[in-house]
Amino acid sequence: MPSVCQMEMHPGWRNDKMLEACKKNNIHVTAYSPLGSSDGGRDLIHDPLVDRIANKLNKTPGQVLVKWAIQRGTSVIPKSTNPDRIRENISVFNWGIPEQDFKALSNIPAQSRILDGEELFVNKSAGPFRSAAEIWDHED
Repeated sequence: MPSVCQMEMHPGWRNDKMLEACKKNNIHVTAYSPLGSSDGGRDLIHDPLVDRIANKLNKTPGQVLVKWAIQRGTSVIPKSTNPDRIRENISVFNWGIPEQDFKALSNIPAQSRILDGEELFVNKSAGPFRSAAEIWDHED
């Protein structure tokens, strides 16, 4: 049995069923891409709801997104090469997102994954996986 599962997770792709399955089986979850992605994906840093909550709490949108993941019970690995943003991302342990705002973030509609696995796991000509559909369990 694994002890840790790393998966894409952010308010725009909550991955609720996997999180619940992991919790049920005492598997810790580490969330990657917690800020979404401005490169063709879901840009949560500029999402109006995230921005409103960040302004209300006097935090950055990145801090709100990282805190959402931690408050949800996961560890989180935000990516940044900017020293100021790295410091911001770690300054999330002495405050909390109020329940009403946490619920709002946890109910963002239009759930969609940013990374579909195509570029990471698929070798269309010779690999064990010929499409992303063979990897992911999509909800319909």
